[in-house]
Amino acid sequence: MQDKQLHLLVTPYQNKKLPVYRWYNYNHSFSRDLVIEIIEKFNLNAKDKILDPFCGSGTTLLASKERGIPAIGIDILPLSVFISNAKVRTYKESIIKKSTHEIKKLLESTRYSPNVDISKSQLVKFFPSNVLSQIILVREWCNNRRSESLRYFFLTTLLSILEKVSYARKDGGFLRILPNKNIPDFNSLFFAQLKEMFNDLKFLNSLPSVYSQAFEGDARQMKFKDGTFSAIITSPPYLNRHDYTRVYMLELLTAFISSQYSLKDLRYKTLRSHVEAKKIFDTNGYIPPHILIEILNELKQRPLPNKQVINMIEGYFEDMFLVLKECKRVIKRKGKIVFVIGDVRYGGIKIPVSDILTEISNKLDLKMKEKIIARVRGNSPQQMGKYGKVPTEENILIWEKK
Repeated sequence: MQDKQLHLLVTPYQNKKLPVYRWYNYNHSFSRDLVIEIIEKFNLNAKDKILDPFCGSGTTLLASKERGIPAIGIDILPLSVFISNAKVRTYKESIIKKSTHEIKKLLESTRYSPNVDISKSQLVKFFPSNVLSQIILVREWCNNRRSESLRYFFLTTLLSILEKVSYARKDGGFLRILPNKNIPDFNSLFFAQLKEMFNDLKFLNSLPSVYSQAFEGDARQMKFKDGTFSAIITSPPYLNRHDYTRVYMLELLTAFISSQYSLKDLRYKTLRSHVEAKKIFDTNGYIPPHILIEILNELKQRPLPNKQVINMIEGYFEDMFLVLKECKRVIKRKGKIVFVIGDVRYGGIKIPVSDILTEISNKLDLKMKEKIIARVRGNSPQQMGKYGKVPTEENILIWEKK
């Protein structure tokens, strides 16, 4: 890996310019080039199989497909599974073009309205009423298609513009409401996105025909047989309190989850990287590393805005023990596990996530092959003023199964 590119490899910056990769990009993801670099580094080929147990927006699956390597992704968020699958399937351009004319006629007509009372919608506070009507109209059109490809293509188009036509903005780990936000014209934005995606189809349809699929699942308890995969390329949630059920609330409520109750239930089941997630798996065999115990004891003496952070940190590493244990189980002997992960700070104390995971992996008898520092980040102005400059690393960790 070329050092000068590392800081870009662990961000989605490059993907925003690439066909298909740019379809609904997660802000919390890595680049296509990172996956390609790893594939080349370990000489992976069509005889191998790659897993991404936190598949996000499908970068690992699409890059693997580009190189003709079978790949499987899992994710606890139905949005992630949907977007990942949308990016790796093929589409008939003639049918997409015909359907584009149909949906354009639908949106431009004043005779059609959604069969839903928008005043009772979970989304009413996020959108102007006319925009919400258009969103629901497109969603209903998608859901009524017999063709799975049409549902994937046009619903992905809709999901890609939701934030832009809403009063909300993703801001780190939050979804902020901006009542005075200028909302662009829905039709113009929708069909501009549709045109860009349509232009990407030649690239997508030219890719090798290999198995590539995402499924809803949990990385702490995977349903794969032992030794199924040659490599794992992924980026688990960082220990940064980002609750993705809140960050991606618009998309989840629009297309995948019917109520706030169901959304909350999903939130509780996610990896314990935020304070609202709950313990749902036994962690038999887990022994917290000494460095983690020392940090937790020190944090207990610090004034923290939310003391639940201590339980969150403890629970995060319990969950990551289960993730690493499962990763070891499902890869072949000499198989590689690659994590993109970042260190964090709480109460002025640095949590060296990579080092703690390394200690946990040692107890699981995984061999640490390489730790690559991708970039170093400074702390926020508020933290710097209170605690001084404390840089944290974002790393690429590589293990091998003995």
